[in-house]
Amino acid sequence: MIKLVRAAQAHLESLKAIRGWAVGLGWGLSLGASLLGLLGCMTVLQRNPTPPPRTPFGSVVSLQPTTVLSPTEVVHWPIKARPTLPPLASATPMPSPTITAPPLEPALTQLPSVEPTLAPSPSPTLGKLLVLPTSLPQTNQERWRAQEREREVFEALRIYTTPSSQLWWYDPVNQQHVILGTISGNFEAQARFELYGQGVAALEVPYQINQSYGLTALSPALVERMQAAGYTEWLETYVFVTPEMLETH
Repeated sequence: MIKLVRAAQAHLESLKAIRGWAVGLGWGLSLGASLLGLLGCMTVLQRNPTPPPRTPFGSVVSLQPTTVLSPTEVVHWPIKARPTLPPLASATPMPSPTITAPPLEPALTQLPSVEPTLAPSPSPTLGKLLVLPTSLPQTNQERWRAQEREREVFEALRIYTTPSSQLWWYDPVNQQHVILGTISGNFEAQARFELYGQGVAALEVPYQINQSYGLTALSPALVERMQAAGYTEWLETYVFVTPEMLETH
């Protein structure tokens, strides 16, 4: 009888495996066929009893009480209710990740820097030193000559006469034109020139200090200036040419 129960349990397990398609009327037909098969098995067991098989290690033996059924009694096995499966959660499609590629930057190729080639600077060549001529300080006589423009020297002394003319002397030390006094009558001239900066013609007259042309009382200060310029006895003076001045010889 235990074998029968086990066979029924095994059959129920097979029915559970195919319960997906045993729905409605198919489920009832399958159950009726199972009951008929079960009755046939009970008849065979009564005719040919066999020793119960050994329980394999690890199998579960049901300890529920066994009910002895007659061959003609119909057994109503409790049918387990089909488990209600929870509704499947609706799958919300996951948004596909958006992959944003970084903007491609143009690859810069660094060109090799080219240094400018400098032309070799010419090496200084030592040559002759250029010495600029420096003007030597003028002598007192040279300073006096610088006052005479277009100087014309006479071959011999010439005699001129004047009603009245002023006798001038150029002080080369102080670079001043000084009046020595007034002369009249005849006087000697050794050159003719044009006074620098005046544009007036003049005659160059030699003068002996404190002796010529009646000018014999020069001031001591004036005489000292003449001596400081290097003139101790004679010096060159001048008179301006006027219409009243005449040449006698």
